[in-house]
Amino acid sequence: MGTRRVPGVLGQPRQHRLDHLGPGRRAGGMVQVDAIHGSEATTQPVGGPTGSGQTAPMDGYDESTYGDRHAEVYDEWYGDDGGVALTRIGTPADVANGVAGLAGGGPVLELGVGTGRLALALADHGLEVTGLDASGAMLDLLRAKPGSEHLTLVEGDMAAPPGLADGSFAVVLVGFNTFFNLTTAEAQSACMASAARLLRSGGRFLVEAFVPDPEMARDGVSVRDVDLDRVLLDVVKVDQAEQVITGQRIEISAAGSRLFPYVLRYATPEQLDVMAATAGLELEDRWEDWHCTTFDDTSPAHVSVWSKR
Repeated sequence: MGTRRVPGVLGQPRQHRLDHLGPGRRAGGMVQVDAIHGSEATTQPVGGPTGSGQTAPMDGYDESTYGDRHAEVYDEWYGDDGGVALTRIGTPADVANGVAGLAGGGPVLELGVGTGRLALALADHGLEVTGLDASGAMLDLLRAKPGSEHLTLVEGDMAAPPGLADGSFAVVLVGFNTFFNLTTAEAQSACMASAARLLRSGGRFLVEAFVPDPEMARDGVSVRDVDLDRVLLDVVKVDQAEQVITGQRIEISAAGSRLFPYVLRYATPEQLDVMAATAGLELEDRWEDWHCTTFDDTSPAHVSVWSKR
């Protein structure tokens, strides 16, 4: 999997978008989903208890679906200005500064590179950057951008990155909630193991993600935007047992309707730590943002740094 930031639920991906969460509020549930997409939306629960009904990802959805289906609107919805922060975690420049300090001048791999918002900022910082994404459509958009000639781009699943040598990287980064685009615990664990294999001794694996609060998660419909000739909705199913959110962002306009599907599997920081330890990675630091704000039980998001033992 290796596509990016989902528009939709519990916080997401690409995923991103925590900028509308008030101080001290835990990210979670439909409120978090709306916040991640940049506006407060009205949400109505639907159906029976959370977790009833659909319990598996939608048929035909695979690691490239998110990116391929969202590519045409991704930069429009989330912007491609590297100087603008989409979340409280920090701007791409903040990410680049943080990663550069951890990389020590060594090469960096970004998993789920998408249209290059972070990778281009990392390259501007003088870092040697490889970007991997499962979506050829996303990579095509990135290749058309100035500065992309300084990147090495690879199409592939971030749970099993192809064609990369073991021990090649000082830092492996998964930003903007993209890790949760891996839709099973097995795929997430495989990604951790792949990152550990690709890191040199002492290298760091970095994940930037929201902190889920599953008790707040509910099936529902949220109104994203209403214009004279257009409405944007999110329809969400939540399987709390599997920690999986399945959704559709639906755009209805005078020109017709368009569907933008997404599936994510959220995980707590503690669950990520278990996966990392199994992969031979040790938690080194965890912050609330790229400014190294202390992480605590009110933090809506985290930047986690694990080192290769």
